[in-house]
Amino acid sequence: MPSVPSAQVSEVDFLIDGRLGWVEHKPPYVYGNDGNWLVTSFLMPGKHTFTVRAISTSGQSAVTTVTATVAAPPAPPAVLAGAWARRVTADDVRKATSGSPPPPGDWRLTIAPVGWATFDPQGGQALFDVGYQSSTTVEMRPEIEQPPYPNSSNGGFCTGTDPIFNWTVVIGSGGKTLTLHPAAHDPCGDRAAILEGTWTLASR
Repeated sequence: MPSVPSAQVSEVDFLIDGRLGWVEHKPPYVYGNDGNWLVTSFLMPGKHTFTVRAISTSGQSAVTTVTATVAAPPAPPAVLAGAWARRVTADDVRKATSGSPPPPGDWRLTIAPVGWATFDPQGGQALFDVGYQSSTTVEMRPEIEQPPYPNSSNGGFCTGTDPIFNWTVVIGSGGKTLTLHPAAHDPCGDRAAILEGTWTLASR
């Protein structure tokens, strides 16, 4: 929080290792959109600098830098790790709740220590955080906002920060299929449109 009124703040920049990662123009000034947090799994393990730079409307700036050690992210359960494939249909897309629904077609999902990454039919991709609650339940979390990107405020699958929500996981066909379902009605319809259903193992 800057020490001057928000009317006197032009922007707040967030930098990682000196590289611009996020720009906020309105309070609250949060990395990765309001309600989000910085997930560091995309960074190499080791020491990194995290800088916040507030710039006033008169052009003055105040900078705070912290150096912290980033630990290696834990590996996902072995039964989930790998690349998975699924066809998202027009019926799936109807679950979407954002103004830019995901496209139908052949999607890929990779599950690795850095997070869960989706790859859409148009060449787009997103990386998001997942918590492993048990062998049958995962906690879906927001998209991991990783540099570089210009003043992004897309926030993930939804129009704002994706709500944390529990999903069930069922492994079938001798480890060759992965079926995902929200525990109840996930308010993030885009996430449900992409993920809900059965995925087929493509590679380990």
